[in-house]
Amino acid sequence: MMASGEHPAPFTAATLNALYAEISAEGGVTVAALRERITAFSTLAIADVDIQAFREGKKPWKKLRDEVIPVEHFLSAKYPDSARVRFPLDDQPPDAWLTPEPGAEPIGVEVTGALARAGIEVAKGMAGGKVVPGFIALPDDATNAAFAKVKARGRVMNARSSVDRAIDQAIASRMAGKDHVKFSGHILLITAPVGSSPNRSTDELGAAHAAAAASLPFAEVFVLDRSRGSPVVRLK
Repeated sequence: MMASGEHPAPFTAATLNALYAEISAEGGVTVAALRERITAFSTLAIADVDIQAFREGKKPWKKLRDEVIPVEHFLSAKYPDSARVRFPLDDQPPDAWLTPEPGAEPIGVEVTGALARAGIEVAKGMAGGKVVPGFIALPDDATNAAFAKVKARGRVMNARSSVDRAIDQAIASRMAGKDHVKFSGHILLITAPVGSSPNRSTDELGAAHAAAAASLPFAEVFVLDRSRGSPVVRLK
């Protein structure tokens, strides 16, 4: 127990390594335990250099940002606390194995990011407290020059239609990239900056991609924002 007036230990790279060891061990962790670890990351003090490395998806923070946090967000919304999950952390698909209940066959969970590079470029611009674009409507394969030009002009207003179009195109691209029989029966999670279009209904977002999602080999397909409090939208 922490003594009165004592500050909790900060979340460091060592804390992160301990988390990785726990969630990759045989048997994994319960959803409740995973949520507790992610809550610690969200609430404990963390060095500026580490939080910036997390924002930019640099190692060793990349898997926490790109895989662990989205899976925790999804599981906390859709599964009981007693369900278990293990993260192989081996750069091989799937990104996680979900066991919904004791004795159940594990289900693969694959995570992919829509407008992932744009998010990283926004994060890079935040270093040093700079004013940067909050949303970059460029696909991952855009040139370095195109990203530099957008970042150089700073914050601009984006029409909702252009934001929705960029997000939809990126989601469709990520689904197409994961259309492989090896994912048959698995769950696909697509992270996307849907919070950049806050007035768009989840029904509209789901309807826009339902037909394409239905053709995928995945048993279920969802899209979710990186923010843990955002809705998890089912596409299939």
